[in-house]
Amino acid sequence: MKKKNIFILPLVLLSLLTGIFSGWFRIGWNLPISLPSGEHGALMVGSFLGTLICIERSVSYHNKIALLVPMLNGMSLVFFLLAMPKIAYVLLILGGAGLTGIYYMVYVKHKGIHILIMMAGAMCYLIGSAILFNSTFYPAVVMWWIAFLFLTITGERLELSRFILLKNTLKKQAVLIILISLFIISIFLPFHSDLGSLLSAVSMIGSAVWLLKFDMAKHSLKKPGQSFYSGVLLITGYVWLVITGLFFAFGAYFGSFYDASLHAFFLGFVFMMIFAHAPVILPAVLKLGISPFGKTLYIWYILLNLTLIFRVLTFIPGVAAYKHWAGMLNGIAILGFFANMIVLAKLARRKLKAATANIPQVNRQAQSMQC
Repeated sequence: MKKKNIFILPLVLLSLLTGIFSGWFRIGWNLPISLPSGEHGALMVGSFLGTLICIERSVSYHNKIALLVPMLNGMSLVFFLLAMPKIAYVLLILGGAGLTGIYYMVYVKHKGIHILIMMAGAMCYLIGSAILFNSTFYPAVVMWWIAFLFLTITGERLELSRFILLKNTLKKQAVLIILISLFIISIFLPFHSDLGSLLSAVSMIGSAVWLLKFDMAKHSLKKPGQSFYSGVLLITGYVWLVITGLFFAFGAYFGSFYDASLHAFFLGFVFMMIFAHAPVILPAVLKLGISPFGKTLYIWYILLNLTLIFRVLTFIPGVAAYKHWAGMLNGIAILGFFANMIVLAKLARRKLKAATANIPQVNRQAQSMQC
């Protein structure tokens, strides 16, 4: 299983690189390579984030055939690079269908409202990819893909926090389900409708407040090291979700609000979750046996937030001319984080090997002392 994961991971990293570079093309940077800049959204949400979530879920599923799901989803990158987007869309559809199937099989055995929420998110990914295949009109797709990530992350946080929701759990979960239902209703409305934007805004802001109150993130702040780091990033992500909701309340699809609202969500909320979970998820995927955490990760957290504030403020006419610089710095912060994680993972593996190698020597010394 480990070798198969390593085979898929290069597709994830290449999807991230291609998605960032294509985004730089879109905002005005001329790079000496040709990339499918028109598919920036599908590369980031589908080929990168979709494959990443498929890997996370497939490695925890008992049947190894589930690993075909991230492999199919990740192969979409190849066809985007070959300028064959229709085939890439089909692979994203298959990835969404496979991910939905994995959640369904898990739910049959374990039940749990958090699984249903994540399965609903996977279905939104599937539907969004199908709409893209049929229309190639990204504004009609983006809300479905936002729903995919919003529901997936909310379901995961509910899964991790369910042990601290022992008192009045059903009442607390009922509030969250109502908020999520509002968002699902909103995506069935016309993408530019005032009512749709208002419902999605209420859902995002309400869910963010719910997570700030009941999620285990605030409990993590009481612990040092990696726990504190995760808590800070999770809470920051929830704040960005509130900001996204405010943009939606004022009309996310109008003028410069469109870019600001999308990046407040995808970079502020989604990537804060990725940055927070990476030291935990990476050991599970690579079977490291030790968490690759270091204080240097705070550098990229700070850089991404500062540059994202810069990016969001470009909806102001006087700042709009600098959007290409903000976008470049956003990408550098993300790439820097993943490069840092690779270095930390290698150091962690080396440290674990050294500790393992010392065990026999320590045992021999203990035996000699007994003699």
